[in-house]
Amino acid sequence: MPLNEIDAELAAASGIPNRPIHLRDAEAIRVLAHTARQRVVNLLFADQLAHTSTELSELTGLTPSAMSYHLRALEKAGLVERSDPEEGDSRTRPWRAAGTSIFIHGSEAEGVWEAQDALTSIAVSELRGRLQALRTHAAPGEDSYVGISESTLWLTDDEAAHYAQALQRAELELRRTGWTNAPGPGRRLSRALFSLLPEVPPAEEG
Repeated sequence: MPLNEIDAELAAASGIPNRPIHLRDAEAIRVLAHTARQRVVNLLFADQLAHTSTELSELTGLTPSAMSYHLRALEKAGLVERSDPEEGDSRTRPWRAAGTSIFIHGSEAEGVWEAQDALTSIAVSELRGRLQALRTHAAPGEDSYVGISESTLWLTDDEAAHYAQALQRAELELRRTGWTNAPGPGRRLSRALFSLLPEVPPAEEG
């Protein structure tokens, strides 16, 4: 199933129109490559709800002044927006995600690869932190989760594109059961990190 068809079905199942954000600018990618801002972006893009700066501070553990600073930076990068620009003051004015997904694009533009490396380092560091935390805070149901799973596959470009849609298909199946991405009884905040990369042939010596 083509990617745009899955996007359309997810949008229909969730009731949220698909609004992808494409980042190609090094400065915008660097804005995202920050642990605190990752917390804010993950929250807003996950629930697609509007939250005030005060609410976001409480949900992420950041101070109100730090939250205001990070929200302004994310707004400038086009990642978040004010839900109602005319409503309330800066503390009570709701913020929301400026889209439903974020795509990071590589290019030869100055600083883009370095910004991507910084973003990757944060993702890997947070994964390591979650794995370490689970070693000392094991809880019932851990067998339902996967820390790291690796597969080696021989794929054509079309097959790789199909395989890369696995997480979207899984979410679509959940949506069709009536699931919504929100807190609820028995639910635990969970994070999924997916990567599918081709092997680059080693350079020939000599």
